[in-house]
Amino acid sequence: MMKINLDIDGKYDDTEVIIRAPHLNNDIERMVAMMRMIDMQIAVRKDNETYLIETDKILYIEAVDRKTFVYTNSENYESELKLYEIEQELIERDFLRISKNSIVNLRKIKSLKTDVNRKIRITLQNGEQIVVSRMYSDELRRKLGLR
Repeated sequence: MMKINLDIDGKYDDTEVIIRAPHLNNDIERMVAMMRMIDMQIAVRKDNETYLIETDKILYIEAVDRKTFVYTNSENYESELKLYEIEQELIERDFLRISKNSIVNLRKIKSLKTDVNRKIRITLQNGEQIVVSRMYSDELRRKLGLR
């Protein structure tokens, strides 16, 4: 069972989080990953190494086969977090859900093109293209001030 202790006192200059556990497990890794996003970083993995990347380096995030992948200009990583968990943290930071499986960084969009069936084809700054599903296209236009 997990215990949570809060010690709120004006004598502290900074916020400090201490995790005490008998061993590292997936729950702890997910908690740390979520806390990192508060500092605008996200913990990701590649080749059995964990990296901390700035959220402003992320182009988009995608869920494929129950795994979450994070894409930057030149690299792709895997996250321990579920897509909806990342979305909850990044929604206030210019990220938007664009399909059932994808979230995009609005600041990394280079151009938009209307596609068939009211879908939108986004070209990202690195030239990669992704499709905004019909269900999310109006919200994308609204967020970008295109209505």
